[in-house]
Amino acid sequence: MRSYKILFCAAVAMSALLSPTLAEEMQMKSGMMMMMHPDGKMMTMPVDDAMSKHMMDKGTAMKVPMMMMMGPDGKMHMMEDMKMSNGKMMSDEMMKK
Repeated sequence: MRSYKILFCAAVAMSALLSPTLAEEMQMKSGMMMMMHPDGKMMTMPVDDAMSKHMMDKGTAMKVPMMMMMGPDGKMHMMEDMKMSNGKMMSDEMMKK
């Protein structure tokens, strides 16, 4: 039992150390689709040529960064990038971290 506790603690420590690195490297690759539900559930999946064409025909290309936040009301909120009170864009500040 003790070895499982040590292994579990090591796994938690490793994930805590690696999480910022993994988040920084997160980028959607061509041929992938991401779906986000209003309750915060997310999923990604590969798309074939037909689905890709349909999405490009019916969807709208993003022109600016979008911010998403799970609110205290349990709903996903979304808004375009914005200039903060210090004059800097929120996306620029987030990318520094």
